[in-house]
Amino acid sequence: MMDIAIFWHKFPDTDCICSSLIFADYLSNKWYNPKVYKLWSLNNETAYLLNMLNIDVPETITTLPPWTRVGIIDHNEKVQTIDNIDELDLEYIIDHHKFSVNTNYPLFIRAEKLCSTASVLYKMYIENSLPITKKIWTLMLSAILSDSLVFRSATTTKEDIIIAEELKEITWINDFKEFMNPLFEAKSDLWEISIEDLIKYDYKEFEVAWKKLGVWSLETVNPSYALSKKDEILKWLEDLKNKSSLEFIMLSIVDIFWENNTTIVLDWVDSKVVEEVFDTKVENNLANLKNRLSRKKQIIPQLTDYFNK
Repeated sequence: MMDIAIFWHKFPDTDCICSSLIFADYLSNKWYNPKVYKLWSLNNETAYLLNMLNIDVPETITTLPPWTRVGIIDHNEKVQTIDNIDELDLEYIIDHHKFSVNTNYPLFIRAEKLCSTASVLYKMYIENSLPITKKIWTLMLSAILSDSLVFRSATTTKEDIIIAEELKEITWINDFKEFMNPLFEAKSDLWEISIEDLIKYDYKEFEVAWKKLGVWSLETVNPSYALSKKDEILKWLEDLKNKSSLEFIMLSIVDIFWENNTTIVLDWVDSKVVEEVFDTKVENNLANLKNRLSRKKQIIPQLTDYFNK
């Protein structure tokens, strides 16, 4: 059996973590000996889920030995992945985002325009007639419901919903909202989290026209807590923007229940971008982006068009 390391992107969400664990199980049926790693700490939602399912939290790493065989899940951009990715033997990418990867050799890539990477993996299991445990079924359903915000997100497709309904029959989880409410509440329990960890929940950097953009999406049922820390968050955004040489930075606080996006904007330069791109006003470093819940579909494409001009 061949050893292979599996990991998700830095500053992870529930979909990428569940999908990494699912893909490791998938490969174990393909004569691999997979080991899952994490590049950053878990958010409270995922920690709650793993504890509920009695799944051990993977080891944290920043690098791996050169030529380690690896598979990367729910991402493909260098700025989001392990620090020494260029030294590793990249064999697999399973994703559902836009692509910017460039390699000197062929590899296995599976990417589809679905809301969740777990939906892609579900199809891979079915296509290969692989056995699936109830724990893996539950990870799949949790990832789909989390990434789609129980189908509220604009990235939700009919296929995601069909897959979730099929998983519903197998997992005996009959009420999606009732199942997800404690997970969303765990995600929103931010009282003991440092500002640094708070603003790095589901943080991603993107490269557009040789410019680096930092875009957060903090999904919560308690947006008032994050907003009460606005001044501290702005200080961290300023430090990170300078330290990472970012062209642009923003942090969206997404109210899961009310389906509203309030975005914290650092300065007049970034305010100009937000006002032009999203047709809104920035006042006191805050912008109402209304029902833009999906970073992948409703924020990044618009920013990409702007910075590609």
